[in-house]
Amino acid sequence: MKICVAVPNGGTVKSRLMTDLLCAMFSSLQRVSFTWAEVEGTLGPHNRWLAGQQAIQHGCDYLWLVDNDMAFPPDTLPRLLAHQKDLIGAAYNSRVLPRRTVVKMLDAQGAVIVPDASTFPNEPFVCHAIGSGCKLVAVEVLKRIPQPWFALDWHPKTGELIKTDDVWFCEQAKKVGIDTWCDPTIDVKHIGDFLY
Repeated sequence: MKICVAVPNGGTVKSRLMTDLLCAMFSSLQRVSFTWAEVEGTLGPHNRWLAGQQAIQHGCDYLWLVDNDMAFPPDTLPRLLAHQKDLIGAAYNSRVLPRRTVVKMLDAQGAVIVPDASTFPNEPFVCHAIGSGCKLVAVEVLKRIPQPWFALDWHPKTGELIKTDDVWFCEQAKKVGIDTWCDPTIDVKHIGDFLY
């Protein structure tokens, strides 16, 4: 199995992330091989698109997207792989207070909502969308999802951002029958003034 590791960034990467990433990769060396996607630039959606392109070009089985400001345990990658899902990520919080999860669900009327993370089950579950800060995607999924893979959506009247590229990607996957899964049991954090 071959995994493309991508850390989309604008020129800086947290040292804690690199330590955690190397530990996670070393813990998986007996089972997988790795290639690295070069994805430095100012536009996050474009960086993620470049990572997907490189994963395909290098003949990888999975793309592991990791944001440049994440912290996670060394067994994160093996645990995500063990679920054998086409699209799965970890539940973690946005870098805001009060803390709120990056996981999105749909309410009874079909509106996108941010649920209370304390209500999550203790096992992987299907959700509407997850953040791309720790997301594992089967490369075959990339080949099925229509372009653009990652895009932003703006309110037509106010110009306000109403959909991030993370949500866009998961919705594109759903259009071709691919569920988004979340593993809430992996202790992933956003690095900021403290670990969110």
